[in-house]
Amino acid sequence: MDVLLLVARLLTCAVFLVAGVGKLLDLPGSRHAMAGFGVPDALAGLFGLLLPLVELAVAVLLLPLATAWYASLAALVLLLAFVAGIAVNMARGRAPDCHCFGQLHSEPVGWATLGRNGVLMLVAAVVTVGGRTSPGPSVVAWLGPLSAVQRAGLAVGALAVLAVAVEGWLLLHVLQQNGRLLLRLESLEAGVAAGTPLPAAGTAPAPPQPGLPVGSAAPGFSLTGLYGETLTLDALRASGRPVALIFSDPGCGPCNALMPEIAAWQRRTDAPSVVVVSRGGVEANRAKATEHRLSQVLLQQDREVMAAYQAVGTPSAVVVRPNGTIGSPLAQGAEAIRALFEPASMPQPAPQPAPPAVPAVPVGAAGSRVGQPAPDVALPDLDGRTVRLSDLRGRDALVLFWNPQCGFCQRMLDDLKAWEREAPAGAPHLLVVSTGDAGANRAQGLRAPVLLDQGFKVGQSFGASGTPSAVRVDASGRIASEVAVGADAVLALAGGQVLPTGGNGNGNVLPQPPAARLGQLAPPLKLPDLNGKTVRLSDFRGSRLVVLFWNPQCGFCQRMAADLRAWEERRPKDAPKLLLVTRGEPDENRAMGLRSTMVLDQEFRIGRAFGAGGTPMGVLIDAEGRVASEVVAGAEAVLTLARGDASGIPS
Repeated sequence: MDVLLLVARLLTCAVFLVAGVGKLLDLPGSRHAMAGFGVPDALAGLFGLLLPLVELAVAVLLLPLATAWYASLAALVLLLAFVAGIAVNMARGRAPDCHCFGQLHSEPVGWATLGRNGVLMLVAAVVTVGGRTSPGPSVVAWLGPLSAVQRAGLAVGALAVLAVAVEGWLLLHVLQQNGRLLLRLESLEAGVAAGTPLPAAGTAPAPPQPGLPVGSAAPGFSLTGLYGETLTLDALRASGRPVALIFSDPGCGPCNALMPEIAAWQRRTDAPSVVVVSRGGVEANRAKATEHRLSQVLLQQDREVMAAYQAVGTPSAVVVRPNGTIGSPLAQGAEAIRALFEPASMPQPAPQPAPPAVPAVPVGAAGSRVGQPAPDVALPDLDGRTVRLSDLRGRDALVLFWNPQCGFCQRMLDDLKAWEREAPAGAPHLLVVSTGDAGANRAQGLRAPVLLDQGFKVGQSFGASGTPSAVRVDASGRIASEVAVGADAVLALAGGQVLPTGGNGNGNVLPQPPAARLGQLAPPLKLPDLNGKTVRLSDFRGSRLVVLFWNPQCGFCQRMAADLRAWEERRPKDAPKLLLVTRGEPDENRAMGLRSTMVLDQEFRIGRAFGAGGTPMGVLIDAEGRVASEVVAGAEAVLTLARGDASGIPS
């Protein structure tokens, strides 16, 4: 029994010693781990320092006999607290990074973490229960009876274990140095191939910057998000802001420690637009996004996008300028990534390339392009023949921006085909402007002409930033509508409301109900919230209210979510309240991380009653329950409505 108690003490001592040292070597990670477990930000730094100090104290006090029992009791209490914290977070569907061994090892909490701490609890309990009167022999006393040969063997064994650990550490660093050396050699070879002279003898060459050279073309990609949406690099650049690509992995401890800061960067308007490019399963990444309130997370199949950008580890990041060129060296590690978001490190504007063949339409003071001449599109069709928008002059046209790899496009495809078969009289002529190759677009089975625009330049010239979206052009060649975003809005713009597939699924064209008008009483609303409780519009009587039509699977809603959460956090007292009328499952709506009331309207009945044709769209209701604004579409218009500072919106 004495030997068992001694072994249990030594094992517990070793675990707490390694855990304490590992955390002290990565105090920022310890602070982020504390915040991940729910410790308030004001206390996370203090607790992140105190915990490793306590762990080291427990490890030291386990050795002397006089303090061993008290130290084992403290270890047992700490392990019980760890297990309780892990269990509570798992029960809530959260998986914060455990940061159990600090810089040495870290992973998201899970059953393995819970099991490991449970075993350590049993070991500590052996000393606490069995060693109340005598916690086993002293380490010195235990070594005393050993012969000189036995002591020498024990010392050699300990030195061997230490040597293996040191050798492994050195091997890791040698591999890292070799990796950097190979990257340097590849850079020199590329320079020679491009005609760049080698440095003169006797001069120290400047250390090569990791990643792709600044100013080179950024590799394009098309990736799927957490909710089935598809986004390309061109669509991400369409806003005109630089794009910061942060490469991550749900199993990477330093990545998880950086997540709260990434979420904060996503909410900034004075910094690049932040996109997390991750790998792994949807559920693991969705849990991270929900926990940290991330708004844009795209998934690689493996590491193909990282490889294209010459990123060899996570976390790492690179900035892409609006013109599609690399705007920063590859930042490797948390500190280098943080430096990208310092004002002095912001990418400077690069010389812009020659204007595209399709001229951009100037934006007016209010951002509307309605009434302005449409760009004269000239693109090849699927057979290589050039087609111009002016060829359709004399008839209204619906220009649809499409991507055969876009999940939202695929979900509306059946309804679009149904509209083509049963288009109402006077419906516009459909013209599809798509990315992808001819074969992929032919497989869509659309009757309308399909023109290929691989760079999404035509979409940008009309003000579109993603797919599916559309705009109407009148018979005289002028823009006749704002850009409609999402399946419902596109089909409504086409000239009739088509029920989404998954509603009744038959794709029949239904007449659009008369929309509520300014000054009229708002249509009645009686819908269940995410917990099944009935909510009525009259519940908000006495306060101004923005009714926001929402869909958690809408890519534009997801990109707006971070701004909406920021508005909720600093909402002025005199601002309207917010009610989200949404579709989908309660859990996927909860995952958006919004505080405002959400009610479920799976058939979009209330949206149609207000005259909305898609998501995100919103309308202002006054304190008396009357319609106080037109229905507005898109993130900026909705947020302006929520702030109540748009000209022409009644107070």
